[in-house]
Amino acid sequence: MALTDVSQILMSGMESTLSNWAGKSGRDALLYWILRIKVAEIRPTDGLRIPDDIPETLRDPVLRFRARADNYWDDVRYSGLEPVTMLWGTIVNSVRVVADSHRATEVQKHVFDYAAEQLVDFFRAARERMEVADALYHAFKAMPAPECQAMAALLNVHVDAPLDADTMCRLVRLLDHEGPMSEEETHDLQTISATHLVDAAFRGLRANA
Repeated sequence: MALTDVSQILMSGMESTLSNWAGKSGRDALLYWILRIKVAEIRPTDGLRIPDDIPETLRDPVLRFRARADNYWDDVRYSGLEPVTMLWGTIVNSVRVVADSHRATEVQKHVFDYAAEQLVDFFRAARERMEVADALYHAFKAMPAPECQAMAALLNVHVDAPLDADTMCRLVRLLDHEGPMSEEETHDLQTISATHLVDAAFRGLRANA
């Protein structure tokens, strides 16, 4: 299947991110290998050998999580999606789960249960090359879904917010939930707003709901 221009940006961005991550802590992370396997399925020339290239200590959990993901994406609802959508969908669903979003289903909590620090490392690797992060930021920023806006914010290299697990989870919860804000969410918003991670348009998104 030919990739659209946006899909090409997303695919190239993922490949760059995984390359950056591999040079640091990626090869020790379960999420890294799940994403590498999906990339290899899309790009057979990737050269990944399964399971030989996966560290022995991670082989069993990687193959187990891969089977869960395959079962999840085999649902007929996803049959028309480009593979790169499922690739980034892994990240979207994983940040929902780790942030304990109301929109994360019980099935997603089982399939996409990755450590918060692995997701933080992923976003840090994505932001390592400014031109790549900027292309990804603009791709997600143009998508109206709240989870895509959260992705755009996490990929924005022009904000002064620290990229850590707490900030990531607060942001995802705020953008993923609907309706009037709870007291806890109001505190989350105040905390994140102080870092300029959330702009004026978002500050009124749910506060006045």
